[in-house]
Amino acid sequence: MIGWGAVMVWFSANVLSQAAFIGTHGVPYDVESMLGALGPWSWLLVTIELGVWLIVGTLVFQKFNSKQNIQPQMT
Repeated sequence: MIGWGAVMVWFSANVLSQAAFIGTHGVPYDVESMLGALGPWSWLLVTIELGVWLIVGTLVFQKFNSKQNIQPQMT
């Protein structure tokens, strides 16, 4: 359950951050300028982001896989 909690916190933080930026500047984040400003650190952040998406995909796969493995027992 901690895995899904972390995913929800991460997703909510992203949505709120994007909403605050749009509210302040009137446009969404500009990915190219953000990554350019970070320089070599951008690759670290991209790697972390891909890791988070990998965890999300793994959790979703496990969730569906566990539901398919449960079979009703006939008595």
